[in-house]
Amino acid sequence: MDQNTFKEPTISPASDRSIMVQFNAEISEYIHQQVHFYSTLLLENHDDKISNLSPAYNSILIRLKEGISLWRTIAKLKQLFSENHEIKVADKTRIKIPVCYEGEFAPDLARVASHTGLSIEQIIHKHTTGKYLIYFLGFSPGFPYVGGMDPNLETSRLESPRTIVPAGSVAIGGKQTGIYPIQSPGGWNIIGRTPLTLFNWNQAKTPALPMGAAIEFYPITKEEFHDNQESLF
Repeated sequence: MDQNTFKEPTISPASDRSIMVQFNAEISEYIHQQVHFYSTLLLENHDDKISNLSPAYNSILIRLKEGISLWRTIAKLKQLFSENHEIKVADKTRIKIPVCYEGEFAPDLARVASHTGLSIEQIIHKHTTGKYLIYFLGFSPGFPYVGGMDPNLETSRLESPRTIVPAGSVAIGGKQTGIYPIQSPGGWNIIGRTPLTLFNWNQAKTPALPMGAAIEFYPITKEEFHDNQESLF
């Protein structure tokens, strides 16, 4: 794909009060930059019309405020995307995440090893040497969907999701890895836990792990886990 050529997205109703903006049907950093750029642009310039905006890997779902015309907004969006915008995003924030891959913090590590045929040491090495990008947040408050995981770590989700996954759990679900910022249900394979506090309800609009950030995982011991009870806020 020529990264110097911007292809206008498809814009269509998703419901009577929501609009789907669909970019190229691929998952790539280039498409992510478009999603990130236009999500920011829409929030900064059309906040009076938008009640909620949900970026994804290659799309943006826009929910409109009460009384805002769906078709008039679609027409304005088509005009916006037809204009010549230079796709710019800020330099990536780089965040290092300590993870304990031991004992009760990693209840599914053996399952991932069995599924992938890798040793525990190989899994930890591959997971901590990945170059990760947060494509978007979703599922639960502050939950980052992260691209860049080594494909050899791909592991199917649990057949029966847990009703409780502790905050800070680091997990693998299919081709993705992620972190549970708050305690919640979940069906991903838990391979470790970070001691960092990653979500604060009082600062929900400024997440510790924002869309577009680059993250790195590094291993720590149980002892270091208990010595690193810090917050990213």
